[in-house]
Amino acid sequence: MNKLTIPKFLLFFISTSMMAQIDVSINDSLVLSLPQADSLSDLMPVLFSNQGCGRCVTTENFLQTNGIDFIYLNLEMEENRTIMYQAATRQAGKSNISILYPVIIYKKEVYYGETPLLEFLESLKERIQLYETSRPN
Repeated sequence: MNKLTIPKFLLFFISTSMMAQIDVSINDSLVLSLPQADSLSDLMPVLFSNQGCGRCVTTENFLQTNGIDFIYLNLEMEENRTIMYQAATRQAGKSNISILYPVIIYKKEVYYGETPLLEFLESLKERIQLYETSRPN
């Protein structure tokens, strides 16, 4: 599985006006609004990742190795940093927070600064698998 493979029908479902603006083959340039990220997080994890971040690379590799589809949002894009910060501060209930990457939204829950990282990723994998097996076909 690759980092972002958003079927076009999902993009259409979320926003037909955005479909023409998004080239899903260019992962590093994808930008979503917070409501769009929340909506997509009901289907798969949304990963805010910073290039050069070891924890981010570990997370990407873990998700790919375990066959977990996810949406990759590059934090080098200012819009994604803004959305990531909004999501994290909403979760924390305050605006003055420290954020340790990566930031993941799944089922509208925001995870940041999770340590130890591999234990968190294993628990996220279990949660995703549980949801997948309980979802009607």
